[in-house]
Amino acid sequence: MLNFILKQNTVPKLNNRVMTRKNIINNNIYYLIALIIFSIFVIFIIQTDFKKQTKLFNKILINNGFTLKNIEILGIKNISRETILAIVNAENHSHIFNVNLSNIFNNLSKNDWVKDLNIERVLPNTIKINIKEKKPIGIWQYEMSNSLITKYGEIISTENVNKFKNNLPIIHGDYANKNAQSILKILKTNQVFMKNIWSLTFINNRRWNLHFKQGIIILLPTNDVLAAWNKIIKLQKEYNVLNLGLTEIDLRNPNKILAKINFDKNLIKHRKSL
Repeated sequence: MLNFILKQNTVPKLNNRVMTRKNIINNNIYYLIALIIFSIFVIFIIQTDFKKQTKLFNKILINNGFTLKNIEILGIKNISRETILAIVNAENHSHIFNVNLSNIFNNLSKNDWVKDLNIERVLPNTIKINIKEKKPIGIWQYEMSNSLITKYGEIISTENVNKFKNNLPIIHGDYANKNAQSILKILKTNQVFMKNIWSLTFINNRRWNLHFKQGIIILLPTNDVLAAWNKIIKLQKEYNVLNLGLTEIDLRNPNKILAKINFDKNLIKHRKSL
């Protein structure tokens, strides 16, 4: 049975070094054993039938425990174990030396979540796979689809997006994916206040509107965005503007602050009838 060992990078550095030295010693022993077996195989193959001795060599390795029994996986959060298992099993034909690490590397690299990847064969029976996943910064809504994007605007995935909707802002607009990182970097200067924002819209490929959970829209200017962001924060601290019933605050002109109020039409009609 093939065992999966999921690990996190939480082992203290000193322990990691001790474990690494121990593994190196063990690996050297196993490689020495494998070298001896291989040398015997070469002697036999020179003197006898190649196909027959290849089978004998494979049998010797398998009988001595050189088969894939464990897969240690580091770093996965969004890539499923089943995906990795299917790729590894496709290359697991006989003994561990016959497992094609290059094919595993190439096939895993095709997964859109993979940013960096390292695969190691640890004798006698283990494959270590260390994956660094891409980090999504937002959900880009474009052309009737929802896509997780990186800070470079690269699309990671269009699947299982809903599980991220409570932690990532929704981003709208043409080329918004390529420009989101710059505005998010500014908004993160006050992450507590940023949590009030549920979506951002890129307008005319030059500026942003911020949509707050309280129902208000902030129109940011094209330039001096950080100054406008700090102005919003100051307005909230001094006047609690997010909860005044406003529908819009326009900060596009640095010398003016324009606001729209949400009037209750039914209440207005009632007053007119009095």
